[in-house]
Amino acid sequence: MSGSSSPLHWHGRLPWLLAHAAIGLVMLVLLGYAWMDHRQTHRTQESTLAQDLLWQQQGIRLHLQTNQNVLENLAYGLAADAINMRDFSARADALIKVNPELLAIEYLDHRGVRVGGLPVYSGRPSSLIPLEDDRLQEAIDGAAALGHAVYSNVIVRNEPMVVLVVPYFSGTVYSGAVLATYSLSQMLQQRIPWWMVQRYDLQLIDARGGIIAPTGVELKPGATTQEVGFEPPGHGLKLTAGIREAPASMRHVWLLASVVLLLALLWWMLILLRQRMYERQQAEAALQDEMRFRAAMEDSLVTGLRAMNKNGRIIYVNPGFCRMVGWQAEELIGHLPPMPYWAPEALEECAAAYRGILEGQAPANGFQLRFMRRNGERFDVRLYSSRLVDGRGESRGWMASLYDVTEIKREREALAASRTQLLTVLEGLEAAVSVTDVSTGRGLYRNRHHADTFVFFDEGDYCLAPLLPNGSLGADCLDACTGRWYHVQRRSIDWVDGRRVWLDIAADITDQHGEAEMARLQSEKLQHTARLVSMGELASSLAHELNQPLAAIGSYAAAGEELLSLEKPRVERAREVMVKMSEQARRAGQIIRGIRDFVAKRAPRTEPCRLDAVLAVPLQLLEPLTRQTRAAISVALPTHLPAFPGDAVMLEQVLFNLLKNGLEAIATMPAGHPREIHVSAELLGDALEVSIADTGPGMPQASQPFQPFFSTKPEGLGVGLNICRSVLEQHRGHLRVEPNPGGGTRFICRLPVASELTTSEET
Repeated sequence: MSGSSSPLHWHGRLPWLLAHAAIGLVMLVLLGYAWMDHRQTHRTQESTLAQDLLWQQQGIRLHLQTNQNVLENLAYGLAADAINMRDFSARADALIKVNPELLAIEYLDHRGVRVGGLPVYSGRPSSLIPLEDDRLQEAIDGAAALGHAVYSNVIVRNEPMVVLVVPYFSGTVYSGAVLATYSLSQMLQQRIPWWMVQRYDLQLIDARGGIIAPTGVELKPGATTQEVGFEPPGHGLKLTAGIREAPASMRHVWLLASVVLLLALLWWMLILLRQRMYERQQAEAALQDEMRFRAAMEDSLVTGLRAMNKNGRIIYVNPGFCRMVGWQAEELIGHLPPMPYWAPEALEECAAAYRGILEGQAPANGFQLRFMRRNGERFDVRLYSSRLVDGRGESRGWMASLYDVTEIKREREALAASRTQLLTVLEGLEAAVSVTDVSTGRGLYRNRHHADTFVFFDEGDYCLAPLLPNGSLGADCLDACTGRWYHVQRRSIDWVDGRRVWLDIAADITDQHGEAEMARLQSEKLQHTARLVSMGELASSLAHELNQPLAAIGSYAAAGEELLSLEKPRVERAREVMVKMSEQARRAGQIIRGIRDFVAKRAPRTEPCRLDAVLAVPLQLLEPLTRQTRAAISVALPTHLPAFPGDAVMLEQVLFNLLKNGLEAIATMPAGHPREIHVSAELLGDALEVSIADTGPGMPQASQPFQPFFSTKPEGLGVGLNICRSVLEQHRGHLRVEPNPGGGTRFICRLPVASELTTSEET
């Protein structure tokens, strides 16, 4: 017995032993490969880092040497009196423009006094190194003694700096020096390429190991680092680089993923083997339980089950069928038609259904029959029949299931009567009513008015859903086929069969919508007319404003032609003249573009607007009127004002009207009265308030200016402020007027910073 069980025992353990051995072998191979790949990757990174640092060192050295050569040429020119102050400034300016790390270029006389240079300032700023600084004087003295250019030690003011001192001599006598101040932080930022900044953490350290630039950057502990000398400034400066983040090896990832997949596969195979053994042991018990369960399930069914052979003889009935008809199973098995539970008044109907079942012509929705219980009580049933097939696939007869539908039929009859009443009411409505399925969109019902209105509702495949915006339960919609407007309301309800449906009610509002559209168009025409009237008043001033840049362009063109016609053309001076001529042309174009945009008639649109940009056009257009009235417009806007959605041209019209009203009000004041308009803005919660305060005579009443056709000017139309308020309300804001504390009137425009512009339909 023990001899026979031992092989079986080892045979059962063998798959487990093989699985563990395979897992261990794969793990050993993976660890060895990952270790070798890590070493190779580390060596490659060190080699690449050293090459990149040496390349960067050579690049910085070449760049600084080039700048030094330029500065030495400047120094030689100063020593030989070959260049004057203007030439020195021009060359220094060109050098600073191409070298953002250069903070200043200056030249000193032999006493160390600054003679000139860039930038130009009345007093030397504290951000630069003072000329009397000991470390700077040490570099100047060293350059004078050695006779060649010398870099100073690192001097930290607001940032770490180093000064290149280039001496110049008259013969052998020291005459002065040219100083070039470098920002080490800017040098690293400008001269280190982007790919090195992304790949490495860079630091500039001094001889004592202190970090000079950039501040706040620390090398990661344990990271691979390299350093090289920072030449030519020298003095112990070193450029240190550390690898920011070691790149993850995709080979490791794929290898680990493969191992995990292999282990999961092996584990799944072991689980399948164990489950197979367990299934074989439980197969007989499960089969017995299944047979007992099927018998219990059939006995507990409320539905009646009846089986007949091919001849129509009853061979099986379940307890549910017996309870339904009132006869025992022994009394029914083996019975042939007519059946004892057939009602006499429905005998022919039941016999016809019986023959249809034997001929295989049972309908898919079953038979509606009337049966009789043993006590004579009648009841209605729904009978479904299908072919009875045994386990070998052979047909043995017919299987039928019966449901007592007496109560369901009674409820349906009551529901049909209620539905008839409801349909009568709906057919009498003048509104178009329809019902559509939520899931399929197919039409389930529509009343008479709907059928007369929407003739394209065909075969139940169309509903009002395309007319409504996404997610909307009520909106004014346009029917593209008829061109008429409807107010559609939608509700989700339960249909008679329990599914969710949409109830849509559409009322014709074409006449009301046409009236609203006509009012909107009249409002737009009024606004456009107001802009045209305003531009007509400013036409002469704007023409004079355009004459100025045009005359300047002619003058600059003549000057440029004269400069280029000289025997030695002054090209640099001519280029400056051409730049100024281009600026004047741009200015004239901006004036013309502002006038065209201001008077253009177009539909409202929404776009991100900034207050300073919207305010620029009215200020430019009103500049001639401001000079004519001898007034001053001051603008004080906080920094970092957020953008807000709106129509820029409409908002420009509002600001233009308010500023123009203020200038015209100021013009009526006596000569000694202050003539000022102050524009300010303030962010209050989620709204932006813009204040326009003038020093004019003021308004008689705060509410009177917004009355139609009210005006304080003899030639005024009385619609400007009303239009301004309408535009702001269209932007979901408002306009209010109040007395200015310093005298005059103050208009306050409130605009939400997060909203949407009103559409034409909403208007």
